[in-house]
Amino acid sequence: MVEKKRVLIGSGGTGGHFYPGFALAQELRARGWQTLFLVKKEDLARPALEEADFPYSELDAVSLPRGLNPLLHAVFLIKFIKSLFLARRIIRDFKPDCVIGTGSYIAFPAVLAARMAGIPVYLHESNAKFGLGNYLAAHFCRKAALGLPVSPNPFKERSLMSGTPIREAFRSSPAKSASRRALGIDHDKFTALVFGGSQGARRLNAAFINAAKILKGDLQALHIAGSGNFETVKAAYAAAGLEGTPGLLVFDYREDMPALYAAADLVISRSGASTVAELAQLKIPAILVPLPSSAAGHQKANALALAETGAAVCLEEGPDFDAKLTAAVRNLMENPDKLAEMTAAFEKTGIPSGLKAAAVLADLIEKGE
Repeated sequence: MVEKKRVLIGSGGTGGHFYPGFALAQELRARGWQTLFLVKKEDLARPALEEADFPYSELDAVSLPRGLNPLLHAVFLIKFIKSLFLARRIIRDFKPDCVIGTGSYIAFPAVLAARMAGIPVYLHESNAKFGLGNYLAAHFCRKAALGLPVSPNPFKERSLMSGTPIREAFRSSPAKSASRRALGIDHDKFTALVFGGSQGARRLNAAFINAAKILKGDLQALHIAGSGNFETVKAAYAAAGLEGTPGLLVFDYREDMPALYAAADLVISRSGASTVAELAQLKIPAILVPLPSSAAGHQKANALALAETGAAVCLEEGPDFDAKLTAAVRNLMENPDKLAEMTAAFEKTGIPSGLKAAAVLADLIEKGE
């Protein structure tokens, strides 16, 4: 009997860090590989791993402290050494054929421990800018697979474009008419899909509600507020006199994102890597509002990966953000030719299909390149 090959995947808890590793694990399992995940303690990814029957081990989250406080740096060093030794022990016991890092501070100890053990290392960077964990890990990797074009890229010679895996549900998106019928909204009215992503978007929520008030009658919207903001957003719509307005639907969460994308003429959202990968696959025009606190400004870089070709508008938060968002929405509502140009511009982004990305990653690993 041929022994299964083994892979250790170091994966962070946000969607852009976790899902690429999860999709790769599913692809490799279908090819006969055995997978072990390395996640941080109390990681939100654990239920998904348990449901899919993927085993995992835990490390303490180790993030580089800001500032020059020597005590914080001493604590960081102690925790990092502890995590590194634990990662080395896990690698010694599991004996992986290779180690994959998908970003975050959890991945780096696994990558470094693998390099110390002489085990091949691969990375996946889903953002348009290397995060610190992946930047450090890239010095030790055999190949770095990119979800978005990275520029400047200090590891260009060992990088390749793979795309970022997206859910299989996007393979069979419904028609716009069927989706709007199922949602009970007007078949012909301009429709925006609004959401903030896993890290939230209170400012974006409030600005869009202001736009909806001004554009009332011409605009319908599917607004995913997030479970933590749902009641606040509902109350804000009511205060704006929009409660019960036909075509303005507010949700706390929706699992059927392909159907909501299909109903939309325009997406208004944060610019996390997973969202950008989904937009690139579906070729839906977007107004992207980068999360201001995103590490090293990676969400702005993600938004620009689409905006620089004309596929999206990058709109940063600022003192006049509400007025700018309203103006941007109005401009696209009144210019269907502009929307068509944005859709066509996705062809110039150079972003590979997210539905093929997991297979590309698995091929890279199996070939040992």
